Amino acid sequence: MNQYNDNVYSLASRMNVSPSTIYRILKSERNVGSNLIVKLLKAFNLAEKDFDKFFRFISSY
Repeated sequence: MNQYNDNVYSLASRMNVSPSTIYRILKSERNVGSNLIVKLLKAFNLAEKDFDKFFRFISSY
């Protein structure tokens, strides 16, 4: 969020979700589902191919 000069409230507004949703995700109290991924990509005007800019996969092996 810092890279895009966003805070929880501005990001929530652009995604059309409540700030508490963003807080729960940041605190790992909520998973990011497909609907939120779509909203996140739209909030930053990104395409599906840019998915890896926001998420990284960590192997448990």
